Amino acid sequence: MSQVSAPVPLPRALVVMAWVLAALFNVVLVSFFALYSVANDWAAERSEVTGAFDPSQLLPHDAALWLSAHAAIVLLVMLDVVGIALLLRSRRRRLTLSQ
Repeated sequence: MSQVSAPVPLPRALVVMAWVLAALFNVVLVSFFALYSVANDWAAERSEVTGAFDPSQLLPHDAALWLSAHAAIVLLVMLDVVGIALLLRSRRRRLTLSQ
């Protein structure tokens, strides 16, 4: 019969690199959401500045951009929750193995 051993922990450099990439991903997606929000608000104000509503001044494909921006934020929050849960799980496992 084959013996099943405990999984080998990942090298520390790989873990640090993964967290740095996750932080960079956070910055990029939050920047995208902020830039989209500013552009959308500016376009809406520009379309109403003449007193009459001018739909040609709005962002093209506004609904798709809105869905993309909000889906990116939701996925970012989910990724952060999963990452933190995995971090806490590995620390808890490391503490129980060391005792």
